[in-house]
Amino acid sequence: MNKWRRVAVFFALLTAMLPLAFAQSKAEDSAASKQDFTSYRGQRKPVESGDLYMESFVSEYRGGSLTIDIGFNQGIDPRSIKGENIQVNGKTVKGPLKVSFNKEGTVVRLVIGGHVSIPYSFSIWGIRSYSGREMEEDHIEDIGRKDAFTYQDGDGWQRRENLPNR
Repeated sequence: MNKWRRVAVFFALLTAMLPLAFAQSKAEDSAASKQDFTSYRGQRKPVESGDLYMESFVSEYRGGSLTIDIGFNQGIDPRSIKGENIQVNGKTVKGPLKVSFNKEGTVVRLVIGGHVSIPYSFSIWGIRSYSGREMEEDHIEDIGRKDAFTYQDGDGWQRRENLPNR
């Protein structure tokens, strides 16, 4: 086969394959558009349905700072975590507050500086998911120096017994 015939066959195959490639691309786009997403800082985050609530709570008080890890049932909007939405021992957090998240946005770590009397109580409200759902106020009492809780449907907050130095 001479050179020109090869080029002609190549272009003929290319022209025949282009409509197939576009059809596949459209099918993928329509499947992706069925999933509801929201954009957050250039990332597409899936919007989950259902109520937003805390699933787990782990706290440790050491050296004058309180570290709290809160697990949520879905990704939360980081802009909704503010000191004015958090109370420790009935007082709004006004001192130094450091907030960090895991990659999925389902776990938030709060590091609160300042003196906290042990045992303490913790309240949080006004937290929003990426879909805009707002969490109702949640409250945990009698939290020790190193403590962990898990939320059980029907039973409420249950202390995990495997953490020493309560």
